[in-house]
Amino acid sequence: MGMHYGLYQNLLSKRITNQRLATIINLNHKGIDLHSVCCPICDNDLENLKNVFTFASRADVPATSIILVFEKLNDKELDPVQILENDGDWSSGLFWAVVGFLNQTSRSKCVIKYVQMMLALSVFWGWGWVKLAYFTDVFDRWISKDGSRVSEFNYERIIRLLVEEGLVGYAVMALKDMKDIHGIQASPVIYDLIIRGFIEKGRFEDALFHLNEMEIIEIKPHTSTYNELIKAYAQNGLYDDMAKCVKRMESNGCFPDQATYNLLIREFSRAGLIKRLERTCRFVMSKKMDFEASTMVAMLEAYANFGDLEKMEKVYRKVLRLKPKIYLDDVLIQKVATVYIENFVFSRLHDMGINHYSRTGNNIAWCLRMLAHACLLIRAGMESVVREMDYKKVKWTVTIANIMLFAYAKMNDFGHFKAVLLEMEARNVKPDIFTCGVLYDTHSFDGLDSWRKTGFFEDVVEFKTDPLVLVAFGKGDFVRTVELDDTKNKVGTYEHLIKLVKQHQHKKR
Repeated sequence: MGMHYGLYQNLLSKRITNQRLATIINLNHKGIDLHSVCCPICDNDLENLKNVFTFASRADVPATSIILVFEKLNDKELDPVQILENDGDWSSGLFWAVVGFLNQTSRSKCVIKYVQMMLALSVFWGWGWVKLAYFTDVFDRWISKDGSRVSEFNYERIIRLLVEEGLVGYAVMALKDMKDIHGIQASPVIYDLIIRGFIEKGRFEDALFHLNEMEIIEIKPHTSTYNELIKAYAQNGLYDDMAKCVKRMESNGCFPDQATYNLLIREFSRAGLIKRLERTCRFVMSKKMDFEASTMVAMLEAYANFGDLEKMEKVYRKVLRLKPKIYLDDVLIQKVATVYIENFVFSRLHDMGINHYSRTGNNIAWCLRMLAHACLLIRAGMESVVREMDYKKVKWTVTIANIMLFAYAKMNDFGHFKAVLLEMEARNVKPDIFTCGVLYDTHSFDGLDSWRKTGFFEDVVEFKTDPLVLVAFGKGDFVRTVELDDTKNKVGTYEHLIKLVKQHQHKKR
């Protein structure tokens, strides 16, 4: 991120203000030649200008001051501590701009070193491992200029930075100095930052230690602190500890709120703990709390995973009524549709397809609508879906084609079966292993030779059909035989698989 020397000198010589710097950047965005307002600017220089403007605006510091310090910091051989000592002092705004610069440029070692330096200079004096004697002199000069720098505000900012960088241990040392050296009482926000930092690292004992400390000194943790702990327990499968955490909240006068109970329901849903899920749901309803959208979706997935049609349907209808409308991902749609198929509720597939298309317009919507008719072997319904796809200029996929092939094979309607194959070729729909399978399994169809002439059987085997098709019609004898006989080497051509299946059938005879 080194700044072009000519640009650096030009900005300083023209005493560029923050307002002038913003004007230069805006002119560049408008495509105006910048030669008249500044020296020639390359893309890298402009990016540097933008960074300077960002830091200068946030810190309320003149742009030229930022440029001077940043130029020194760009030299990675220079120690930020020495730069500060040479400069004499930095304002609070300039200090935080420098910290942001070091952090943004990924100079993590410099960030740590610079934080150490600042701690020794002002807020964090007394950090045991800082041994350099000259820090004492600089600190004395610093504190004599402005003792207000030792403040909860500065502590919180530094601790937040340390936690975000994953340096929770350093954050704890800073907290210790804050309390023991300067006698400043830490706020709930600072404790929350440290507890969250330990939780993210999976260090529950350390997180609980600081939670205990808050309780001892009667600093009331925020509900969100407990919620983060509950979430971490769930992610590590510690569901009994989740319940203990809720009881702990209540005993400390921090009563679980709507967010807490929704979190519990989501985590119980993901874990498949249906009884706990439903018990918590009953409590939420008794307290007239609301269910969050993400909670409803998690419940829907839980019931779909368990194949509970009645409860899944009830939750699904509530999900559809949510405002604003939410979007279900394809995986969840497949799970819900699987339950409908396994329970022969094919009409709901059509409804799901209509609803899903209105939200996302993707391929699974057409798959659902085609399956709704194919599972009932309704030729007119399938043809209707094809016409609508053509009207809306939706291209066929191998999933759509295979659904119709499976249905017509089951109906022994080989006229329409052959018509679909011809349409696949005309529409440039590339078959997959399930197309090959239904072709082979349909003994009454004599189309294998014609497809062999197209060269299809020489292609590498692909699996592209939506899994819902297999739920509805099964894999077929061909694919099941391939799975049995070719478990070690399934990568090959369709011709290779056909030979394997024929060999298997010959052995059975």
